[in-house]
Amino acid sequence: MMKRTSLRVRLLVIMICLTTLPVLTVTTIATYNTRQSLEKEMINANNSRMQWADQYLDELIEQLDTLFYTLQINPQLMAGLTGMDSPDISVQYRSLNNIREAITSQFYTNSRKVDELTLYMHDQLKAISVDFVNSGSVSPLDIGEGPWSRLPYGPVNMYFKQNGSGIYAYHGINRFEDHRLLGGIGVRINREVWEEVSHILQSEDESSVFLLNDEGELLSGSSISESSGDIGRRLQSLAVSEHELEFRQEDGYFFFMKKVADGQLTVVKAIPLSTIAKSARPTIAAGFLTGGLFMIASILLSILFSLRITRPIVSLAVSMRKAHVSNFEQHSVQSRDEIGLLERGYNSMMERIRELIEVEYRQEIEVKNAQLLALQAQINPHFLNNTLQLIGGMALSRNADDIYNITRVIGDLLRYSISNEGGLVKLEEELKHVRNYVFIQENRFLGRCSVVIEADEFSRASLLPRFTLQPLVENAFEHGLQPQRGHWRLLIRIRTVGSRTVFMVKDEGVGMTPERLEEIRAALRGNVTMLADPGAGELPRRRKGIGLHNVHSRLVLQFGERYGMRIYSKAGAGTLVVIQWPAAAEGGERNAEGSDY
Repeated sequence: MMKRTSLRVRLLVIMICLTTLPVLTVTTIATYNTRQSLEKEMINANNSRMQWADQYLDELIEQLDTLFYTLQINPQLMAGLTGMDSPDISVQYRSLNNIREAITSQFYTNSRKVDELTLYMHDQLKAISVDFVNSGSVSPLDIGEGPWSRLPYGPVNMYFKQNGSGIYAYHGINRFEDHRLLGGIGVRINREVWEEVSHILQSEDESSVFLLNDEGELLSGSSISESSGDIGRRLQSLAVSEHELEFRQEDGYFFFMKKVADGQLTVVKAIPLSTIAKSARPTIAAGFLTGGLFMIASILLSILFSLRITRPIVSLAVSMRKAHVSNFEQHSVQSRDEIGLLERGYNSMMERIRELIEVEYRQEIEVKNAQLLALQAQINPHFLNNTLQLIGGMALSRNADDIYNITRVIGDLLRYSISNEGGLVKLEEELKHVRNYVFIQENRFLGRCSVVIEADEFSRASLLPRFTLQPLVENAFEHGLQPQRGHWRLLIRIRTVGSRTVFMVKDEGVGMTPERLEEIRAALRGNVTMLADPGAGELPRRRKGIGLHNVHSRLVLQFGERYGMRIYSKAGAGTLVVIQWPAAAEGGERNAEGSDY
């Protein structure tokens, strides 16, 4: 009797272990996976919000750029600045009125984003301000210190400074010939702009949003929580990359960081790690409660029916030990008593795990689709086409044909940019878009730039993603030719070779060092990996949204890894960028018979 009792106890202990340990293991794994899933979902959601905010601020900076350059090329304004030097008081008075009219017109044109515009006249040490109350009040201004103090040290592009309770954007006005300081422009940006940025990013109550200028100064557009004082002291030690969206986990926080445009603004969002634990706590508690209930039920059933259910329990334990998340084998229910209930519970648990894995798999597919849509959304600019038409009409009415022609070409560029007619276009349409861009650059650098475009007739019918060629030509101007003195030469050639269409753009510019060339090539190779694995990181981005990475990524996504971009360069000898994609059917056949490329 003692031996029988001892054996029964041993069997009972074994049965309890076999029934409770798998439940505890599955519950622990499910709890861990739940936390990881919530963490991944929060990171992906905040990456999307950071990209959204980056696009919004990019558009703001573009509008401010347009405002500043429109004022600098305004003949009425520039004539007024020159006239202020006249000893004749009447001439000074008329010049002041001309200046006042010019800046008032631009202020009301941009009044949705700007609620104050100030023009500083360096020779007179005075400033003219326009807002919704004053229409051109004149006051003395000393720029030796304060937010205007950057202007005397050379030509200054746009920068942001905190001035009082508002955020201002400043830009210098220098004479073209000798860069002598003529004045400056300052605008106070509407508070609703920063509230919109905060609305985009503020998805968690405990999170903090920091907005910094290019000097690392905290701007009033920041949305700060109770714990942000400690975070703010760490911002100076966070080195933010120039172009990429960065994610870091440091000192109990998730940090999402992005430099906007050329680093004129930096957006940092901090989320405490405790937010993840707080979000996952109900699910984890439910998981442990479910596991605990299963464990208690198993122990009670083992104690009450150890003799009768030894064999079914052992069988079920063996099935649970052999179970794998990739198998989902269900146990057959052979009775309607408690054992059958336990077997049905096991089958239900396997089904729920299978459904959880399927949901996670679908989420990964949706993330990939969202990344592809984000790449396409980067090239969907929002410009003020009506304003361009107005400028063109004014130029035509004043017999300024050259301004009208440029405005008309820009209008064609914008209409092509905002068109939603499919993802693939004929090369002929894309080439027309490139010619419009080249026309603007040739007029911008009149007499200094020569561009040669060669395209065979067989290539024109091939299809490629929209906005593939113009970013490469723009990159050649900005990074290859503009840093070089003297005459510029750019060669664009398109040929159909076998079953592929090849596009080449070669600039005789400054070129690049082997180290820089290898960095770019490595980034392009890594870009494909990141597209294949959504968890690998975010795609690199440039100002204005369109760049080499974008073009290469879209070609690979559309046509496969056999196609894409190649870059060749040498310091002082220029850069050659080559891309290729499938040719049109008849074009490929014609060229396959004989090509002299």
